[in-house]
Amino acid sequence: MPNVLIYALIALAIILLLQPFFLLRILKFVCRITFFRIRVDGVGEIPASGPALLVANHVAFFDSLMILAATWRRVHFMMHEDFFRPWPLRLILRYLGVVRVPSMRNKQEVGKFLEEVRGLLRAGNVVCVYPEGGVSDNGLLREFHSGIRTMLPEDRVVPVIPIRLGMLWGRLFAPLNGKLKFLPPRRLPIMVSITIGKPVSPDLKGFQLRQIISEMGADSEMKAFPGELPLHSEYLRRAKRHPFSCTFKDFGSAELSNFAMLVRGLIFSRKIRELDKNPAGSYVGILLPNCTAQVAAILGVMYADRSPAILNYTAGTAALQQAIAKSKTKLVLTSRKFLEKIKLDELPEMVFLEDVVPTVSPWEKRKTILQALLLPWRLLLRLYSPDSRYDLYRPAVLLFSSGSTGKPKGVALTHRNINCDIFAFWRVINWSIEDKVIGSLPLFHAFGFTVCFAFPALSGTKSVFLMNILDATQALKLIEEEKITLMITTPTFLQNYMRRVKDGQLKSLRLVITGAEKLRSDIVRDFSKLTSMQIVEGYGCTELSPIVSVNLASSFLALGKLAGKPDSIGASMPGIHVKIVDPETGVELPPYHSGMLMVKGGNVMNGYLDDLENTAEVIRDGFYRTGDIASMSPDGYITITGRLSRFSKIGGEMVPHELVERTISEYLECEGRAVAVTGKPDPKRGEKLIVFHTVENLDPEKLIDGLREKELPNLWIPKPENFVKLETLPLLGSGKLDLQHLKKLVEELP
Repeated sequence: MPNVLIYALIALAIILLLQPFFLLRILKFVCRITFFRIRVDGVGEIPASGPALLVANHVAFFDSLMILAATWRRVHFMMHEDFFRPWPLRLILRYLGVVRVPSMRNKQEVGKFLEEVRGLLRAGNVVCVYPEGGVSDNGLLREFHSGIRTMLPEDRVVPVIPIRLGMLWGRLFAPLNGKLKFLPPRRLPIMVSITIGKPVSPDLKGFQLRQIISEMGADSEMKAFPGELPLHSEYLRRAKRHPFSCTFKDFGSAELSNFAMLVRGLIFSRKIRELDKNPAGSYVGILLPNCTAQVAAILGVMYADRSPAILNYTAGTAALQQAIAKSKTKLVLTSRKFLEKIKLDELPEMVFLEDVVPTVSPWEKRKTILQALLLPWRLLLRLYSPDSRYDLYRPAVLLFSSGSTGKPKGVALTHRNINCDIFAFWRVINWSIEDKVIGSLPLFHAFGFTVCFAFPALSGTKSVFLMNILDATQALKLIEEEKITLMITTPTFLQNYMRRVKDGQLKSLRLVITGAEKLRSDIVRDFSKLTSMQIVEGYGCTELSPIVSVNLASSFLALGKLAGKPDSIGASMPGIHVKIVDPETGVELPPYHSGMLMVKGGNVMNGYLDDLENTAEVIRDGFYRTGDIASMSPDGYITITGRLSRFSKIGGEMVPHELVERTISEYLECEGRAVAVTGKPDPKRGEKLIVFHTVENLDPEKLIDGLREKELPNLWIPKPENFVKLETLPLLGSGKLDLQHLKKLVEELP
């Protein structure tokens, strides 16, 4: 037997000497049967013979192995000269046919490098280049360098083939202070997607190539991943595997285990089937505050093969009736005690938890506990959710848009929409199983539903609910006592917390992300003084599940300590593609040009509920038309200028209301929202700016002088007579300006 082993080793050594590429094949095979599950799209685009130049993004240190999984041809990869300095590694890399990339400052060496690449291509080889110049330090696409044309021989046609690499659970290693830091995988196996595109022009600029690969990523991640489950099914599987862990908790109450929450959800599902007269697949309304009872109700609705329509309790009775009618629901789960507290009238569709819970018999409880305890998770799902257990394209939730520009619209988000958004968010926040999130954003808001319910349900991140979302003192106490690490909130809520914070109450936080409204620079400054952390601004819309981008630092290991570019909302997350187009022609614009922000990805809603006209208006060729005016840098970082609907055309120039609004607020150092800018028709210049405010003793003349000192263009500066004092600004329940009410106020002005 030992002789056989020796002969086998000798044979393997001879094979490796004659065919060094075989070593990579062995490594690739080991990866595929252990840590990774690889999905390849477009495998036929790499030619079976002849030269080809592969152009790929660089997401991990083993990207080369991933590309080898997509083709049986030998590929010559490029690698920076720094990796060639240790002589043992240099010998191995040369032996494997890796091309050394010299410093661009050494013109002579660059010339030799280019000639080596051209020679390989002339000989019919496949060569791979990473135009980002190195592995992305934050998981996002970096700036792509131009120069593809210079690598190609002039005497031979070489196809340039884009490749997009994506990793669902993040990478295993990341650079930190010049060393590699090991990052434990969040799940095994790690899902890898490889998308190979059709040949592109070698004359494309770096930004154009980046955009092509970004869109390939969005197209790839629109498809479900192997083993992906709807929210309720994934939570059931997790609850069976981790029954004693706590995912959802009410602040001030005892912890509720996953098993206990699962049993509550299953019991609720039986009651919902008894109470709801609509067929499976319909909507059931939920009108509750942030609490574990609401989570149990949401899970119960899903397990009953229905979809929750989460109603905004700040919108008033008329808006509630409109939402109930729109969703055609015959059942709204709520609490009599809660209605009394928020002073809302009872409606015919309402069923109260105080009446439902006593109807659950001890036998029903014991039966459900035994089923949850003894049945395998797949069988349990088949028993309770026969129609929805694997249906990723069924609505996971029905939410209602803020209605800031008109009547609220029903936004139906599928499980695939929300999963896609969470998978993107999950991989860029340097997540740890020890993370805890404060559940202070209302679940009737897309930001709150995704971050405070769906993300914990999928990832196991503990979410601690605050029933009164406006109670800053209790929120700070929650953060301190529960040792919250992730605070994802709005600038208004955050500023409210900052006014009341005491020493040490925020020390457990490692990451603060704000969204839903523009983050002001004074809040950033004050929070940094308070905590030595930097706020990371995010961006999204209800129709996009909702998160599109996060303003990440250049290294995600510095997340929380540093943010990305000032005044930016960051670059789009992995699997989400963003482009800027001319609002009138729809033509994509180059970097730094302002235009309409368009978004494509698996996070884009299917459409508005029973509203084909409005759906067709905002979704075009797979892209969602956000209505926001923005520009993009070459590395994909986006800067929002304002809403298309929030511009005034003065003297032929477009003046952004939000930018003027923000400049005034920063000059006055307002706490909270105290200024609203809008336009009014003007016979001389087309429009004029009107400033509504709640600031006492405001001196318009002094303010105008201050705006000039800030070098605001003259056309953007309101006239002194156009400042109007109000007791309160018209706001929606989400904290955004009520633009319809603002319009009425303008019409009432003389």
